[in-house]
Amino acid sequence: MRIPELLLPAGDMESLATALLYGADAVYLGADGPNLRARAAGFGGGVLAQAVAAAHAAKAKVYVCVNATPRQQDLSLVRQGLDQAVEAGADGLIIADPGVARLAARHAPGLPIHVSTQANTRNAEALAFWRDFGATRANLARECAAREVMELCAARDADLPGFELEVFAHGAQCMAFSGRCQLSVHMTGRAVNEPGRTACMGACAHPCRYEYRLRSVIEERKREGSDAWEVLESWTDAPAAPGGEPWTQYLAPQDLCLIWQARWLAKIGVDCLKIEGRTRSSAYLAVVGDAWRFALDSLARGEFSPRTALAELRHAATRPLTAGLFGADPRRTIPGLDLKSPRSLPLLRVLSPSDSITSGPAWEVELKGTFDPARPEGLTLILPGLRRPVLGPDEYRLERPDGLPLTAGHPGVRAVLFCAHPDVRPGLFAR
Repeated sequence: MRIPELLLPAGDMESLATALLYGADAVYLGADGPNLRARAAGFGGGVLAQAVAAAHAAKAKVYVCVNATPRQQDLSLVRQGLDQAVEAGADGLIIADPGVARLAARHAPGLPIHVSTQANTRNAEALAFWRDFGATRANLARECAAREVMELCAARDADLPGFELEVFAHGAQCMAFSGRCQLSVHMTGRAVNEPGRTACMGACAHPCRYEYRLRSVIEERKREGSDAWEVLESWTDAPAAPGGEPWTQYLAPQDLCLIWQARWLAKIGVDCLKIEGRTRSSAYLAVVGDAWRFALDSLARGEFSPRTALAELRHAATRPLTAGLFGADPRRTIPGLDLKSPRSLPLLRVLSPSDSITSGPAWEVELKGTFDPARPEGLTLILPGLRRPVLGPDEYRLERPDGLPLTAGHPGVRAVLFCAHPDVRPGLFAR
């Protein structure tokens, strides 16, 4: 059994540093070319070369996303993105469109092509087509069920040895075929031909996550009298929040989590497990990346411990977690998830050593959450390897940059952390 590559997202330099610190084998990111995270800060201009250098210094790879389905007027941007990836020394390209792949063969002939999940690859003939086209890896369609993934791994082993298969293992799911939803155009008034403003060009408005109120229900029935479809409405516990009236999210799928399936995915020969989230926060990435790194490392040691990783993943879960099409019921919450205990969100990120004149180790930090000086639980360091030492209230303190005690703080506020723990270093998070 080969341990799959852990592929983490990077939406900006802070997220990149977080992914590398918390165990990424490789990162995927967007540069100047069209990609499916148009709102992420990305790595345009000379920033991509800096990102690649940082990743290579950490012995990680960088895959540049050029995975949109561009229109004719976007092809100049595609060429620009391909040239940029080559100049920066990237390790591969993530591509969904055959035209982009054809351009890559000319503009970036030395870079491996990884087929994006947006290509919706779900049969062995499609894998062979992409292999013949020069691709070395395919991220299987998110619409694949567990049996389909197993059959594709077997077909690959029989007919396409050496061709790599990648599977999304954690993060948001799409309620349509990945990258092809048109609700953004229909519900937000975006022009269909407006460059960069549709889901297939990375600017999805996520209407499946909108809050809706039910005004009427129409039940449609088949001729034999059975239900043709039904709407399942989940009411909030507080009907007055957040929209002022009762609301629900009719279209929103739960988030995917295949932590229980990690050993099985490795056993059948999946080469890479991909974590969704280039627009997620670096704090989210620290928790999720560390939990998955721990799970795969424990698998390599023969001590697979998904329940331990799951206990950490719940802190980053903003929606219920499900095994999706890998489970018997896509709507069922995965077992072992504690939904009653409160989540503990990251409070701060360590930036650099402080030049404070006060004796003792000091660190410049940025708050990622709201700080309450009366918090009795102390401060928990989020150390790689799922290590979580807890500092008591007398083992740390936070001050304002001017040396006064920090009596309150909100996300974005800079402060100084006084803490003597030997494992504190730049990039670490604490909660």
